[in-house]
Amino acid sequence: MFLIYVVGPKRKGPHPATYKMSDKWTHDPILWAADEPADHGGHGAGHGSHPVTVGGGASGKW
Repeated sequence: MFLIYVVGPKRKGPHPATYKMSDKWTHDPILWAADEPADHGGHGAGHGSHPVTVGGGASGKW
């Protein structure tokens, strides 16, 4: 029992290395948006007459 308790739960699979800001970014650009796209479809009923559009939600100096 002791061996199962000590060895069993600690076996986790490998995971990717943590990204560091000093490393070069090799992935394609990622779009992060707080709103759903306007053409998401199927969710317009009951939400008023104004469709949700992407953009215009950020504030601050860019």
